Amino acid sequence: MTVAAASPEQLRRVSIVRSFDAPRALVWKMWTDPAHVGVWFSPEHFTTPVVRMDVRPGGAIHMVMRAPDGSDHPFDGRFVELDEPGRLVMRTWITLPDGAIWFEVEHTARFEEADGRTVMQFEAVVIQAREDAIGPLSGMETGWSQSLDKLAAHIRAVTAAGG
Repeated sequence: MTVAAASPEQLRRVSIVRSFDAPRALVWKMWTDPAHVGVWFSPEHFTTPVVRMDVRPGGAIHMVMRAPDGSDHPFDGRFVELDEPGRLVMRTWITLPDGAIWFEVEHTARFEEADGRTVMQFEAVVIQAREDAIGPLSGMETGWSQSLDKLAAHIRAVTAAGG
């Protein structure tokens, strides 16, 4: 049995809408430039010291998130769809030491510009997951909310610096 089939909706799907005080071309860049992704793509108190992304449909993703205790949490993925600067779809997964996928999530970000601001509609949907992945999946909404808070702060810092 998988979590995707057996768990409550909040463990299978996260939907978040955010507005950023920046044009969507800049918000798109924040999602597709590894130098920017490494700044914001992790929950509060975590860092992302490794970001490798081949930004094209089918392109590989490899990142490592570092927890406050120093433990590393690697994951892989691929870009499914890129429609610059309006829509980005990627799948990420965590592989166990035996090669099995612990859980896999499809992430979709849609960007709409209005009056120089960008409204982002974000959705994360669990595609597959083992039952023992309930712990991390129960934190998916909080983790993404914290990551998007960091994204907003990074956008403010970049625009204040004239970037």
